[in-house]
Amino acid sequence: MLLPHLDPTDQKIVKLLHENGRMPYAKIGEQLNLSRVAIQKRVESLVGDGVIESFTIRLNTPNSGKGMAVFFEVEVEPRFVEQVGHRLSEEPEVFSICQMTGPSTLHMHALLQDDKALELFLFKKIYALEGIVSVKTHMVIKRFKQGAALEL
Repeated sequence: MLLPHLDPTDQKIVKLLHENGRMPYAKIGEQLNLSRVAIQKRVESLVGDGVIESFTIRLNTPNSGKGMAVFFEVEVEPRFVEQVGHRLSEEPEVFSICQMTGPSTLHMHALLQDDKALELFLFKKIYALEGIVSVKTHMVIKRFKQGAALEL
């Protein structure tokens, strides 16, 4: 993904932070021949302009105590999509939830501890909501890539 509205230095900063969000500003500065303060100001500007939304971590699901990564396709009656989407987004197990084009379907990624937690999540937190038409559940068995690629 190219960000043409950024100058080459900002593009390099974004690329380095995308690879390692914890990289110290001083280290970025060393690589770009800029001071730590200059990097800090540029990053603050990138955050202020909304280019950088947040700094985050990527969990290793099995090592986090949440042994199951599960994707759900939740079909919802159209008049309940907003309500259901907001309600499910409040659940601590939900990693991400998006409304997609096409039918009134929510695509959701949750991290759960085990089969029992999956059963409880399905019946107590999804099926219990008004407007749910159907749910398809997909459990991750192997990851080949995680996270977005960023080419600058």
